[in-house]
Amino acid sequence: MSATYEIRDPIHKTIIIDEPERLVVDHPWIQRLRHIKQLGLVSLVYPGAVHDRFQHSLGVMHLGASMFEGLVHGQKKSFSDFDAADLEYARRLMRFAGLLHDCGHAPFSHTSEAWLPAVEAIALPHAWYHPKLQPKDRQATHEDMTIAVIAALVDEQVLSAEQAQDIAAVLNSAIAPSKRLQNLGPLLGIMRALISGEIDADRCDYLLRDSHYTGVSYGVYDLSRLLACLCLVDGPDGLELGLDVHGVHPLESVLLARYHMFLQVYFHKTPPAFEYYLERAIAEGEIELSFAGGIQDLVTMRDDTVYSQLIDGWRKKLPWCTRIITREPAKLVLRERMGAQHKENELADDLLAGLREAGCHVFTRRSKQVFSKLAGAGPIDGHKGARLLCERRVLGFPVVEPITEHSELLTRFNAPIDIQHSYVLRDDEAQAQLVMKRLLS
Repeated sequence: MSATYEIRDPIHKTIIIDEPERLVVDHPWIQRLRHIKQLGLVSLVYPGAVHDRFQHSLGVMHLGASMFEGLVHGQKKSFSDFDAADLEYARRLMRFAGLLHDCGHAPFSHTSEAWLPAVEAIALPHAWYHPKLQPKDRQATHEDMTIAVIAALVDEQVLSAEQAQDIAAVLNSAIAPSKRLQNLGPLLGIMRALISGEIDADRCDYLLRDSHYTGVSYGVYDLSRLLACLCLVDGPDGLELGLDVHGVHPLESVLLARYHMFLQVYFHKTPPAFEYYLERAIAEGEIELSFAGGIQDLVTMRDDTVYSQLIDGWRKKLPWCTRIITREPAKLVLRERMGAQHKENELADDLLAGLREAGCHVFTRRSKQVFSKLAGAGPIDGHKGARLLCERRVLGFPVVEPITEHSELLTRFNAPIDIQHSYVLRDDEAQAQLVMKRLLS
């Protein structure tokens, strides 16, 4: 039995890793995530939000494996066709998928994603992909960078080729599993649902973690009850991840937690303006951020390498760098709900036109989030939606039904939050007030 190591964590208390996992955890490309903030520039509003992608990745590894192990131990009959070695292989994949799911994030996470290169510039393992699903003719995403890093860890001799491909297959359905994982039938779909689904380890961790570090209670929900209600159900295509009917309320609490965290934290009015400043600093050459070298550029970049350039720009009195380093918020002009006929939308058209005519530096940032893609949970832009089944017992017999049949809340939860914030620079605040005064008169 290999040596084990304990990691103390404020959310899950103790996270245990073994020697093969330690080799990956300690690799410099994964240790880099210690220097990528989980919430980017949100710490300019919530000072405690300086936690990082490394902490979150450990949390998802721990939580995803706990979910999987709970299913295996709680429903032994459903797993009776799998031998112990196969289940251990699947458990190991779950842990590595959780650990590595965010390893492709660039500095400031989603903010810098607009500067990633064309996907063709990344050394992706094209042989892993299903035929005709190889990425091409688009900009790379952090998910693409993640797959490239996982593939490169094979050359770094911390993952086997089979492991790496199967980890990637759990994270991305465009990637074909190895023969070993393919032979495990429904296990792959179950693992994918546990990593990225309606009840996944990713959101279950980040809600509690982000809530803890921002100092708010919006993201708190009953994790232990939700885990206790996870189960496997007989779906149309065989075994799939579902929920005991008693888990409907814990799931509702997760969705409500996401809703409130997006409104109060993730879509706060202040960080989007600083994200705009950072984009302008890059676009106007005040700082340099290039990924032309693919993952070799990515794995050397950290938040602090960008911050050091921002500080140099501040010393040179460059405007965008100075606004970030001296924390000069933009002036919010209007916060409007998009996609509906609101008076504020009509006001925005007149006001923004007037501001531009008056010579103000005006910019907008749009934030949109759909909270559930469940079938039966409201309109989903023409798509059928994801299936999530729940099981209840009637006179001892299992009855499997769509979970939305047991929740009024879930049937209405696909309406997105769609908010646009409009700003002017602080230098234009007085002029903006004059424009608004003329509109009112």
